[in-house]
Amino acid sequence: MPRKQTPSAILKSERTPEEKEAAKARSRHLADRRYRRKLKYNDPDKAKERMKKKRSERTEEEKAEDQERRKAYNATYYLKKREDIVDKQMKERARVYIEKHGEQSFWNEYPHRHVKFRKGLNPEAAEAKT
Repeated sequence: MPRKQTPSAILKSERTPEEKEAAKARSRHLADRRYRRKLKYNDPDKAKERMKKKRSERTEEEKAEDQERRKAYNATYYLKKREDIVDKQMKERARVYIEKHGEQSFWNEYPHRHVKFRKGLNPEAAEAKT
């Protein structure tokens, strides 16, 4: 069964090789422009500069609103942050142990700590648990 062809597909099939090559070149050029624009926007140094400029242009009210929003976020998601803090502490403790006693001792005789960390815990939640 023959395929139905749209008018644009018919025009595309009737193009000369030079027109096809020009269309490919135009497509490559546009893709290259998109890629370069993306790289330019995602440059970390330029992003830092943009953020610094935006922060400096804010009013005191906007800064206060942002601080309140950050406080609310921290109060809501403190446990998620606490996991990261505790994980960093565990890694730091292991690193110090390895420096002091050696890697072989770490794998064979490392005294794993079973006491809960209090670091990073929300003070209200810590009081409620005790």
